[in-house]
Amino acid sequence: MSVKLKLFSCALLIALVLSAVPAVSSKAAGVPGQYAYTTTWLNFRTGPSINYSIMRVLPPQARVYVISGPYNYEWYRVSYDGLTGYVHGYYIQPAASGTTELSSQSTSYTNTTYSNTYSSRGLAIANTAKRYVGYRYAYYGNTPAEGFSCVGFTQWVYRLNGIWIPESLWGQYSMGWSVSKSELQPGDLVFFQNTWWRGLSHVGIYVGDGWMIDAGSPETGVHWSNINWDYFATRWFGARRLVN
Repeated sequence: MSVKLKLFSCALLIALVLSAVPAVSSKAAGVPGQYAYTTTWLNFRTGPSINYSIMRVLPPQARVYVISGPYNYEWYRVSYDGLTGYVHGYYIQPAASGTTELSSQSTSYTNTTYSNTYSSRGLAIANTAKRYVGYRYAYYGNTPAEGFSCVGFTQWVYRLNGIWIPESLWGQYSMGWSVSKSELQPGDLVFFQNTWWRGLSHVGIYVGDGWMIDAGSPETGVHWSNINWDYFATRWFGARRLVN
């Protein structure tokens, strides 16, 4: 083989290798040592991928300090409200120059922190539920591939945590034991009436601070809802706990 052909072959091999390396997202806007703002509701995780648990959800325009990154090409380690965690770089943008302090803004939505007295299995159920926010709604659906109904979603999340519950509202309401609204803990099933039809008609998974995750409707898909909003507060039916 001639020298020119060898050089051409080596150059081609290098080009192929480089082309196989994922590029950093062009919209990843984290700059270590500077502040940034979130552009939407953003999961604040314990590690640099969606496989890590969510510590809280940051609201739009939350100001974070970028410590380091990117990791896995698009995740950044940031500080927010005294906590350190990871966010996806696609959903942050640089703050204006001269910013010198973290935002103190917080809402009940962002303060989903948990007491050490809560059940570790309940926390695991709540964190599993958060992973499916954004999945589509489907009548009678009970898998990520086809989408979820409210009971299909709760059944799926509990099954991933080693607990079988039936795919029916009354079947799920018969499981575990009753807890009052004031005693709710992450992982509890929360039930509502007179939503889709009269009587018991909806269920979600409580995740803390008044928030649940539920498969709401074809318009919302799996999303966050607050059980104290007027719509749900006036339709409260009860709650069940399945784990200690």
